[in-house]
Order: sequence, then structure tokens, then C-alpha cells
Amino acid sequence: MGTQLTASVAAIVFGTLGIWFAGRVVTGRDVPDRVSNLLHLLMSGTMVTVPWSWAAPALLQVVVFSAGAFWYAGAALFRPSSDALLGAWHGAHGRVAGLWYHAAMMLAMVWMAVAMIPATAALDPGGMAGMTHAGVASGSTMTGDAPWALAVSIALGTAFAGAVVWLAGLLIREAVGPARRLEVADLAASTLMAAGMSYVFLVLIT
Repeated sequence: MGTQLTASVAAIVFGTLGIWFAGRVVTGRDVPDRVSNLLHLLMSGTMVTVPWSWAAPALLQVVVFSAGAFWYAGAALFRPSSDALLGAWHGAHGRVAGLWYHAAMMLAMVWMAVAMIPATAALDPGGMAGMTHAGVASGSTMTGDAPWALAVSIALGTAFAGAVVWLAGLLIREAVGPARRLEVADLAASTLMAAGMSYVFLVLIT
């Protein structure tokens, strides 16, 4: 499969998710729910741009998604009962494990920002602050091309593949149960996002 085609697949998947999460930001049941959906909207938008060059500094991505990771971790540690629904949508699998999963997903976005920085920027102490992502499709040498970094990306891609299996099982259980359609749709979006993340880490980045 050509690079352009694989990049287009990622753009379609995350573009579709971006539309969904944009709607969920508007219709969220409360502020934490809207913040959660906003983080996923930003994540989807970032993933759409991964295959091509874009203008957002890598440092901005690191700051935003690190904050998101701390936010989910804080919910898991200090508000597990009240915020458990943020774990992955309206009770479908709203457990503390879900909160930690989404914290880990935010950290995966931080890793992606670092991995996508051209390797030459690592030699410049101020390089990260001013760096923009060079596109995967351009064939530039990335920090993530180092053997150890590729191993990290492969491990993340494999972990997200496992998450797809986990979420798909929960989706099937919810779909045949008494859950509302919105709950099932939210869980389907979460499953698709995990699949998209696995695809990007295993196909585009490596």
C-alpha cells in the first residue's frame, strides 16, 4: 500500500472522528464530558495532519496532550466515582481503567510529537520550541527512526491493537444490551480511534 494511500486512510478515519467529537463537545452532558470530547477532537485533528507537514509547533502538542494526560490521571486518582464515565463514554466501560487508558492515549500523542521531530532538531537546544512537524510522506529522517524509538512506536501500536479487541468486545456487549444508541455510538468512536492509532503507529510511523 502506497504512502499516499495509507496517509489518506488515516485522514479519513480521524476526519470522521473529528466530526463526531465536534458534535459531542456541543452536546456533552457537563463540563468534564465536554473537556474530554474536546481533547479527543484536538487529538483527531492532530492525527489528520500527521502524514503531511503542518504549522503547529511540536511543543504545543506536547503541552496540550501532557495536560490532557494529567487531567485524566487526576480524575482516576481523585474523582474515580464521579468522573468514571469519562473513561470511555457514558457508562459503556466507564471504569477507572478507562480513565487510565485515555491518559495513556494522551501520552501516546506526546510521544508522537517527539518522534515526528526531524532528528537534526535534537541537536538544537531551542529546536523543539520552534519546530513544526515534517510530514511522514516527505521521507524526512525523524527522531522516531532510531531503533529504540521505532521499538516504542511498535509497542504503542501493538497496545492500541489490543485496545481495539477490548473495546470491540465491550461494543458488542453494549450493542446487544439495554444501552442507549448514543452510548453505543460513543463506544464505536472510541474503538475506531484505537484502531486508527494502531494503524498510524504500525503503518505510517514505522
